[in-house]
Amino acid sequence: MEALADWVIVSKKSNKLKQPLFTVIAYNGNGQRLSGEAIRRLVSGLCKQAGITKQMSPHRIRHSSITTVLDKNNGNYRATQRFSRHAKPDTVMKYDDNRQKLQKAMSDIIADLV
Repeated sequence: MEALADWVIVSKKSNKLKQPLFTVIAYNGNGQRLSGEAIRRLVSGLCKQAGITKQMSPHRIRHSSITTVLDKNNGNYRATQRFSRHAKPDTVMKYDDNRQKLQKAMSDIIADLV
């Protein structure tokens, strides 16, 4: 994380922040931005390597982390909104509705894996 924070600081100063942070690592990648599908495959593969048998995606991890934050801070919407960077509190409220409709079990499983 420290290296990423340093990169952001340097990039802001040198006007390179618009360049991709993560690029294709291949002989013909030419520094191209990773596609959404490539990121999904990376996340899925890393989760399998970690022993997570449930099908995972970046959005599922994000959803689970937001639900877990709601659990851990007793449903504090404002804190969770800051964490999730959602523009509208209504979006966070949808996550809380899901959490209260037995979605909690899935996020507990994910939280226990971390």
